[in-house]
Amino acid sequence: MSYIDSTRKSYSSPYEITVCMTKEECKILLPFFQKAYKSVKSKYEKYNDIHNGGEATEREENLLMKYSEQLERLESVLSSIDEILK
Repeated sequence: MSYIDSTRKSYSSPYEITVCMTKEECKILLPFFQKAYKSVKSKYEKYNDIHNGGEATEREENLLMKYSEQLERLESVLSSIDEILK
């Protein structure tokens, strides 16, 4: 059964609301996170290619940063789920 908790990364960090899930819930949600990761990764690669080509507009640079942050968060979630399912 999932629940909401308040945690923090270190004593100097503020508390953050965290959703905690069981192993079974992780198994159920894994395909959804993998699909989201694949979608965000393709968008990130698109805007990264534009950036590397040197022709990115400000909007495209902002989207690159947005998808970069989302990709990082999804990688973290997938890594945690993988660790739980071992």
